[in-house]
Amino acid sequence: MPTVTLLAALALALALLPLGLGLVNLCLYRRPRAEPSPGAAVSILIPARNEEATIGAAVRAALSSCGVSVEVVVLDDHSTDRTAEIVRSLAARDPRLRLETAPPLPPGWSGKQHACQALAGLARHPVLLFQDADVRLAPDAARLACGALLAG
Repeated sequence: MPTVTLLAALALALALLPLGLGLVNLCLYRRPRAEPSPGAAVSILIPARNEEATIGAAVRAALSSCGVSVEVVVLDDHSTDRTAEIVRSLAARDPRLRLETAPPLPPGWSGKQHACQALAGLARHPVLLFQDADVRLAPDAARLACGALLAG
């Protein structure tokens, strides 16, 4: 019986290790303080395939970015739902948003990597911020990321 108890205690300690590391990291985390230069511009790039449930909120959050000039480019990767229709409707009201269609997938490529490579080629600004369609950026996220990146 003591062996089973010892193994159970060891298993519990190993299971709690990631929690402990996460708490330490949380205590040590510091928000980036670097500010981008005036006129900094960020391309927020969103690959999307069948994301009608999440794309609207993701795009609206990206467009609410403050402190930097942004463009938001959504690459519709041949969705079979209303993803493109939702983005098209939002783009009609905000010229900073563009909807693009993914080119055909070349042999040997995976969808997400191909979509991101295509998005990088469509970006108009020098700083690229890739995000998934289920991510909601805080209004200062693009500014802070741009400042941290350009601060080196």
